[in-house]
Amino acid sequence: MSERVKKFPIGGTHLPEEKDLTSEKEIIRMPAPSSVLIPLKQHLGHPVRPLVKPGERVVRGQVLGNDAPGLCAAIHASVTGTVEEITEAPLPDGSTVPAIRIRTETGAEDESISLPPLNLQAMGAEEARQAVIARVKEAGIVGLGGATFPTHVKLATEDAIDTIVINGAECEPYITVDDRLMQEGPELVLRGLDIVRQTVGATKGYIGCEINKPEAIRRLREAAKGYTNLFAQALDTRYPHGAEKHLIKAILNREVPIRALPGAVGVLVNNVQTAWTIADAVDRGLPVVDRVVTVSGHGVKEPRNVRVPLGTAIGDVIAFCGGPSVEDPAVVIGGPMTGMNVTDMSIPVTKATSGIVLLTKAEYRGSVHMACIRCGKCVEVCPMYLAPNRITAYVNNEMIEEAVSAGLEACIQCGACQFVCPSKRPLLTWLKQGKAAAVNQRNR
Repeated sequence: MSERVKKFPIGGTHLPEEKDLTSEKEIIRMPAPSSVLIPLKQHLGHPVRPLVKPGERVVRGQVLGNDAPGLCAAIHASVTGTVEEITEAPLPDGSTVPAIRIRTETGAEDESISLPPLNLQAMGAEEARQAVIARVKEAGIVGLGGATFPTHVKLATEDAIDTIVINGAECEPYITVDDRLMQEGPELVLRGLDIVRQTVGATKGYIGCEINKPEAIRRLREAAKGYTNLFAQALDTRYPHGAEKHLIKAILNREVPIRALPGAVGVLVNNVQTAWTIADAVDRGLPVVDRVVTVSGHGVKEPRNVRVPLGTAIGDVIAFCGGPSVEDPAVVIGGPMTGMNVTDMSIPVTKATSGIVLLTKAEYRGSVHMACIRCGKCVEVCPMYLAPNRITAYVNNEMIEEAVSAGLEACIQCGACQFVCPSKRPLLTWLKQGKAAAVNQRNR
């Protein structure tokens, strides 16, 4: 394939990357904390029903819940220990969901259960397809880039898929989870990509990776030599390359229609960590009991990439990284562009937690803003060709139908408009409020 660096054609912006804080730091495993609080909803959809009761001993890898009406994904114990209570867990958006608190058992760190590996080569095509979909469902795999859509549902698509794209763009500042996974396990990422490709009957697969990750690209290309139909594609460092529609446009020059999914143009997109986890589930029988999280920012003493047991309080993760380096840092779960500022350190790490970023007062702009000066910068950088200034004016005047007509629902909430606004207007916040209002209006 071409060595040419690709990019989506219109909009976007270049951000201060700050990835050097952790990009050269290998992933380290965090020991299990004294207790974990495991939410029964770590996926897009409904909370699953608990299968255990207080006082019951559970083993790492044991299913805690796997059934709910509608969309859901299985939840597993991330530690071996005793169920203390069925309670509620706080989430970054301020909501709460049902959760299971487990007290970790001392001396049982190595005790775990897993599923038998799948021998796909001994199966026919349809048998292998069904086996992979069932295994991904059993393992509780979701989109680990943050969207958390249940992956088994994606793999069961009826769309005619010819190309798989693995999203390794990782364009958010500070976050280096996917970079490290691609550097440390390119073979596993490619193996997961190939399993997905065969499962949906695609002919080709690509891993899109921004050029600020040169070692990851080099290692992926070296590992891809063992395949005839899998490729690593270098991308320009432009935000938001990680948005799947823009990733598809950059790599394949295919335009996904507004309100349509990638399957409409024959593409299925997964995250790097998702591909890695699929390979682990198929070849080693491992369910999702932990995930890699970048802990970074100039407000933490020891920025690191950490493999964290699900359900660990973010305060415990920060303490594992030396604690705050400044007084009262702003703590953001996720990346600084699309993540959420939180103050509750008991919020647990979930399958959606890609990063915990501690920002100093100099880095965090706060909420002071001025009137729009009609400079048009938000329009220039919008990758969806929208006019955020116009849409947010409608939203702030409770003209939701007009905001929808102006393109509100096409917004991907990347935050590029807010980043470039010289008046420091909270455009992303207003756009999210407008989307919520539009949903409420439709449901009346």
